[in-house]
Formats: sequence, structure tokens, C-alpha cells
Amino acid sequence: MKVPEHKRRHSALFQAACALGTVALLLSSYSNAAEWKVLPRLRVLETYSDNLRMTRNDNGSGDLITQINPGLSVSSVARRFSLDADYTMNNLIYAEASNFNRIRHQLNATATTELIEDLFFVDGRARIRQQNVSLLGPQSFDNVNVTGNRADVRTFSVSPYLRHRFQNFASAELRYTRSLVTSNANSLFNSSGDSFSGGLNSGTAFQTLSWGVNYSNQMVHFDRNDRTVEMERTIANLGYRITPQFGLTASGGYERNSFISIRGNPSSPTWTVGFFWNPSERTSIVANAGQRFFGDTYFVLANHRTRMTVWDVSYSEDITTFNQQAQAGAPINLAGSLGQLLGAQNPTFSPGLIQENSGALLGLGASGAFFDPNNFFTNRLFLQKRFQASVAMNGTRNTLVFRVFNMTRKAFSPESVDVGIVGAENLALLNHTRQSGANAMWSYRLSNLTRANVNFGYSRFSFLGHDREDDFMLSSISLTRQFPQILRNLNGMIMVRHNERDSNRPGGNYRENAALASLSISF
Repeated sequence: MKVPEHKRRHSALFQAACALGTVALLLSSYSNAAEWKVLPRLRVLETYSDNLRMTRNDNGSGDLITQINPGLSVSSVARRFSLDADYTMNNLIYAEASNFNRIRHQLNATATTELIEDLFFVDGRARIRQQNVSLLGPQSFDNVNVTGNRADVRTFSVSPYLRHRFQNFASAELRYTRSLVTSNANSLFNSSGDSFSGGLNSGTAFQTLSWGVNYSNQMVHFDRNDRTVEMERTIANLGYRITPQFGLTASGGYERNSFISIRGNPSSPTWTVGFFWNPSERTSIVANAGQRFFGDTYFVLANHRTRMTVWDVSYSEDITTFNQQAQAGAPINLAGSLGQLLGAQNPTFSPGLIQENSGALLGLGASGAFFDPNNFFTNRLFLQKRFQASVAMNGTRNTLVFRVFNMTRKAFSPESVDVGIVGAENLALLNHTRQSGANAMWSYRLSNLTRANVNFGYSRFSFLGHDREDDFMLSSISLTRQFPQILRNLNGMIMVRHNERDSNRPGGNYRENAALASLSISF
């Protein structure tokens, strides 16, 4: 029997409360010594879209949408626990298409507590957000557009673990994680995860030759089809420091994966060799290459900081699931670094306006093709290869951000489980996909209270082995201003935006133009 939408929403909030509540109860005995910060806020946003449904024939689909978004941020830090939670109620009211009026919940919360000092810890996390479901449908920028290709994703986890240091000889950790990923899209199988990990790694006594032994076992259980995927790895690693800044690394072991594979045996020995280089406190590079059951494998993580720039490059490969990707989130997030740059450039800006500008520049809070590859809905396992590079630069008045990405996904399990998501006629399209793109953002400080922002994003979806490519382009110009003469934390924004898709599939093109205006205040 189909569960009504309002009941699913209430269930999601209940699950989120349970996930964070578990940790909150554990840390409540320390709350008297904690420093608590509670920041209510309200944002009212008016949007006019000339193509609300993002269809090729946009006649008569324009509408004015009012968003009334109350929110609450709560943070607390004490010697043995911390809590950071942010919640927004996204209320959407349509002037013409009132049957689309709805409420979306958005939550990002983490908590950790140290129950037994230097030994027993518990982490908790809850997140509710909306994202585009499929690469094949319209790619909406936020919750305003009514495309039929957007759904809630809810992730919750609780992770107790033991950690102990044997003085400077070694450190050990044993961890269990229980996770849950659900959605209001019935085609995506809800899934739960049980993860066990343990490791013993050398301490500071081993300056030249470091060592470690690590084990992990991840099981993902899919609802409705009684399917369980198990991924187990046992790895030993060595590191040899040639100089204080440069060293060599090596690892070897065995991985045993239990799932129906369409690309050969999913279990085999595994190994890597690589290096690390830290020429300064502001620069670090880690890289390795090796073999896994799917073939050659590579990993790179590099970052560099100067007083007014942030550089990041990463490349990774792994067998994974939608459950694991939803829990992990994006590997690179410039919000914190960019926020620091904006704060240094604009000392009079409130924290709320700094956050709003960071979001406007990077598209934070949005999902789809323009700012990050889409973790599209699938019930299959896949090999994901992901590359990202970005640079943020700050001047007296200007902030520039450039970013490129490329992500391929190759399915490793049978396609039949995704029939409900894309339909039988489109299953083969998702066997091997590539999402590549770039975005450029420029922000100019007109005054201590006002900024102008220009944003351009481009992305291409390629369905490898099939004659289909979709190109997406997004451009926007916005103006943000603070109004301290009216209220101390009152901020305003106006924006115009153009969004389009050009596809070589007949009928796949669309265009949308939108104008936005908002006022936000924190109390």
C-alpha cells in the first residue's frame, strides 16, 4: 500500500530526530558546561519563472512563486561534545498553479560526544535535502520548478566507536556505523547500511617507517527486493619518510565483494604504491596508483593555500552505491575557504551575508548539472571515477572562482533493478555515463554593504556507447546588499537567471528565464 506523502514527511522528520536524539541524549549530561548558540532566521523569496515545468513548449507555464523559509541554526561546543544543526522549512506558494503548493524540509545536523574520556565516542548525523532524480529529465536549480524529476533524499547515521592510543607506539580504533537512506521516490529502494571497521596504526614513535593494518566490512541492505551487498577489505600499509617533507607509501591486501557482477569476479588481491609531499604548511600532495579487481586504480589529493587564494585538485576511483554516496557527500567543498576569503575582504558583512554570498557564488544548496556531478538515483553498484579542480582568488574588491569536474559511472550490477527509475526503454543508457563541466564565478564588492555577482556554469551529460548528449548552461547576475540602517542582520538579493538544455534527442531542448528577489534576516 502506498504511504501518503504527508506521512512520509513526518516519518522522515521522526527518523532525523531519532538519529540526532540518540547522540543528544548521550551528551546531555555534559550540557551544563556547553556554550550554546541558537540563531533563528527568516527568508522571503519571490521568483518569476517563464517555464515552470522546464518543457520545450513553455506556452502558459510561467508563474510567480513565493517562498517563506523560516530556519534555525543550533551549535554547541564543550570539552567532550559538539553539536551543529541547521534546519529550513521551505514553503512554496504558487500564484497560478496552486495545486503545486508544498513544503520541503531541509536539514543538516551532526553531533559527537566522548562518553568515556579518550576511549568511547559516538557520532550522529542527519540530513534531508532535495535533488534531481535522473540525468534524463530536466535539471532544476532548486525546488521552485515542477519537473517531476526532483525528490527528497534523507540520510541518517549513528556511529559508536572505541579509540585508544598506546602512548606514542600506536593508535587503535574499532567502529560500527548504522546508516539509513530513504526517499519519497518509490522507484529508489530505501536502503540501510551496517559498517564495521577496525585498525591499528603506528604512532609518533615511528618517524621514518610507519605502518598499519586496517579492516572494513560494509553491508548495504535494499528494501523490497531482499538484496544485500557486502564489501570487505583487509589492507596493510607502509610509509617511508625520506625527508621531513617527502615520503613513499605502499599498501597491499585482499578485497572480497559479494554482489552479482556483470563485469567479472568482484573479489581479488589489491595493492597500491605512491608518495606524499608536504613542502610547506600550506601545501600538501598525496598520490598513489595500483590494482583492484576492476583494473588499474589511481588516487590524487592536492591542495594549496595562500593568504588570498585556495587551490584544490582531487581524483578518486571506487566501487560504490547510491547509499554510500548519499552518506559521503561531495569530496570537495569550498564553502568554508571561500567564506574566509569573503570575510577577510568584507569585515562589515554579517556571518549570514557571508554565507549567502558563498552560496550565490558556488551554488551551494542547489543540485544538478551546474556545480557538481549529479548523484543520480540508482539501485545498482557502479564504478565511479571522479576528478575535480578548483581555485578561488581574492583581491581588494574582486573574488573569482573557477572549477572543473569530470565524473564517469560504469554499472557493475544488473540493470533490471532500475526499471522503476528510468523505464525499461532507457536502462541501457545508464550502463556507462559521463558528467563533465566547468563553472566560473565573479563577485565584485561595490561597497562595504553591497556586492555584484556573475555566475556561469556549463555541463555535458554523455551516455557512452549510445548516441545521446545533453548540454546544460546556466548564467546569472545578482546583487546582494546589507541594510544595517533598518535592521542589523537584514540582507537583500535580486537576481536574473537563464537556464537551458540542448540535447541531440528530439524534443529534449528547453529554455527558462527567471527573476528573483529576496529578503532575509537572522535574529
